[in-house]
Amino acid sequence: MTRGDLGREAVYAAEIAAFDGTSHETVTDFDALVAVGTAVTSASWWPHGPVAVERARSDAASSSARRRTSGATVIRLAAPQMTVATVLHELAHVLAGIDAGHGARFRRAHVDVVGYVLGDESVGWLLDAYRAFGLEPGERAWPTPGLRPEAGGPIAL
Repeated sequence: MTRGDLGREAVYAAEIAAFDGTSHETVTDFDALVAVGTAVTSASWWPHGPVAVERARSDAASSSARRRTSGATVIRLAAPQMTVATVLHELAHVLAGIDAGHGARFRRAHVDVVGYVLGDESVGWLLDAYRAFGLEPGERAWPTPGLRPEAGGPIAL
C-alpha cells in the first residue's frame, strides 16, 4: 500500500458490499488458501512467478503483500482474515505491483484474479460494487487470464 492511498477505503467498502455474507469472506483452512494462491501464481498467464502465502504474526490484525529484501514476494495472512477474498485481494496487489495502492490498476488486477478463481458471478458482484462506489478498473498490463484448465471455472474449496 502506498502513502496517500486515497482509493483504499472505497475499495474496502466495495469488497464488503460485494462479498460480505458469502463463502468468500468465511475464515477458511490455511492450506486451502495456500492452494488458491498456488493455483493463481502457477497459471500460464500469471506474470510474476511464485508467491509465498504464509501466516502473519499471531498479533497481526491485517494481511499484507510485501517484497522481501531477496526480491521474492510474500503474502502474509492474519488469523482473522484467512479468507479467499483476502488472498485474492493480496494477489491483486502483487499482480498490479506492490506499490500500486488501490487505484484503477489494482482494481483491474482484483477483477482478474477474482474472475480466475471464483468465476463470472463473483466478478459481477465485484464490478457492481466498484461501480456503486464510483470506482472503475483500469487497463490490463498483463496477459488476459483464461479459464482454469483443470475445471474450466471457479476453484472448488
